[in-house]
Amino acid sequence: MKKMIKIVGIISIVFLVVACQNTEEEEQNAEPVEENPTEIGDNEENGNVEDTEETENEMDEDDSDVYSGIQETPAYFIDSHVVSTEVEFHTAFSITRDEEQQLSLAERLEMSLNDNDPSEQEILSSYADISVEWPELHLHFNEEGNQLSTTSTQSLLFNETLYGISDLYGIEKVTFFNPDGETDIIVAERGIDEPIVIEDERGLTRGYYTVYDQELEETLFLPGGKLEEQVTNENGEPLSFPETVESMHTVDIEDAFYSSAIIEGFEIENALIENGNATVQYTMNEDIVTEDDRTVFENAMQLAALDFHAWEIRLINDTMQESITYPLVGQ
Repeated sequence: MKKMIKIVGIISIVFLVVACQNTEEEEQNAEPVEENPTEIGDNEENGNVEDTEETENEMDEDDSDVYSGIQETPAYFIDSHVVSTEVEFHTAFSITRDEEQQLSLAERLEMSLNDNDPSEQEILSSYADISVEWPELHLHFNEEGNQLSTTSTQSLLFNETLYGISDLYGIEKVTFFNPDGETDIIVAERGIDEPIVIEDERGLTRGYYTVYDQELEETLFLPGGKLEEQVTNENGEPLSFPETVESMHTVDIEDAFYSSAIIEGFEIENALIENGNATVQYTMNEDIVTEDDRTVFENAMQLAALDFHAWEIRLINDTMQESITYPLVGQ
């Protein structure tokens, strides 16, 4: 009997020890469980803060995305005009758009070259077939000799018009062919036996400045490089697009016969060009700036972007909360 009592006692003690060990293990296992919910909660709170900050930043980055947008017709046309001063002649340019003329870029280039040929005998429309193998322009002449002769002044204007218009349509090189199909010919007093690289011919043409033609009652645009305006930065490098827009604010030459297209009342907030797409963001004082002033400004920005062979330019008017996209070379 005593032995039974001892055995029962021993068994009870064993169960008690095991129960205590199990309780301790459960408590130890339970401790991390209490910590984990707190950590998850902290992470979720941090994540919400970060998401909120990102959303607010995205909204602040570009409010212009909610502006009303206008997409202009891609059918732009370049014309040239002779501007004479007391001492010299200049070739000015203008840009217009016509949605009714749905022509390809090559067709519009040919039209512009033929319509604006300043030579007396209209060399291009009379004696040349024009074709384009992008980005090269080919001029196939069916005559040579006296038919292609010009005065020295006409020669200057002919070349400025030919290469200026071609450049503004995105052409990089011009090849001349004689009636035998060879690249050896004299055109407008100039012997040509190899393709002409437009960038070398025109030089740097950063920025455009305005001159008003009383007879046409129209504002025309002169390339800055032909006016001795700034075309390089302090390091001697060609101006970038933002630098070009900035330089167009002022006229460097005192008592110049031309003016800035960015008149008082306009403020440029930002200008950039990325992947061939140009953007200019600006404000304007509606008490000063007229609708005509704005048209001149927009045309000057288009021409400035075309010097970089931009595919398009987006003009963002923060004052009127609207944007206008002008397709350019790429369209």
